[in-house]
Amino acid sequence: MSFSEKEVLAKIELARQNYADKKFNEAIHLYRELTEILKDDGDNLPIIQIELGWSYYNSQDYPKAISFLQKALSSEGLNPHQIFDCTRLIGFSEELQGRRKSAIQYLNKALDMDVPDNVKRFSYFELGKIYFLDGQIIDAEHILKKAAALYSEEEENYRLALAYYQGFTAYFLKQFEESRNHFDYIIDNATDHKTKASGYFGLAHLHYHRKEYSALIDLCEKIIRLDESFFDKETLGFLLCESYYNMEKWSDLENLSSELLQQYPDGRYAGEYKKYSYAIKHQKRVSPSK
Repeated sequence: MSFSEKEVLAKIELARQNYADKKFNEAIHLYRELTEILKDDGDNLPIIQIELGWSYYNSQDYPKAISFLQKALSSEGLNPHQIFDCTRLIGFSEELQGRRKSAIQYLNKALDMDVPDNVKRFSYFELGKIYFLDGQIIDAEHILKKAAALYSEEEENYRLALAYYQGFTAYFLKQFEESRNHFDYIIDNATDHKTKASGYFGLAHLHYHRKEYSALIDLCEKIIRLDESFFDKETLGFLLCESYYNMEKWSDLENLSSELLQQYPDGRYAGEYKKYSYAIKHQKRVSPSK
């Protein structure tokens, strides 16, 4: 079936409108039709493949997003911004599939491209997050600092998210004053309870490091009041258990450690359960030889 130029343009406009309205399945259907209609059009097909890649990305079908973005990259007609956009979106897609090594490769490749640094700010942010989650803290610090310099005051949500990762990066590098500054920034500037809770979560780690257990208990309880569905209740439970243990609050420790054991039997802090059990049974902390 052949289509007139007017009909093709109408399909493109409708696909883009569906995408703007977050009707990604409808957009995908139209873009797939357009890839067939324009399969011999070397100039316009790559543009449609990029937009189809974005549609699949936003519908969380990352393998198909990558497939169409790579098809677009095989064209020789893309400009530097389009090549950058495809490369960084492949990196994002790889990250969201848990393939961090591949994501790092694509994002670094994108960041080496000749486009303005301001255009790269989201890629710097994502790469910094991946380095952080991958335990490459020094690399994370370097990249996150670059990202932070590129966000405007109007992009406060990103600045707050960056402060969270920068705060923990500084914490793990034992730069405790800088870490505190980042977490205070979140607490002072967040406009919603969930984000503010993440700032207090960072402060909780600093109090844990300083063995300020009474203040740590107050912070953990404050976090739960602010955000009942806090994303890392396991760590909050551990921090509270450590506080009860060191303050010899055996009844509180017994109640919470049994709950922690039940919910996270093989969790990140499972190695501490034996210590808590001994302390509860003997009403004293474990000696270094235990």
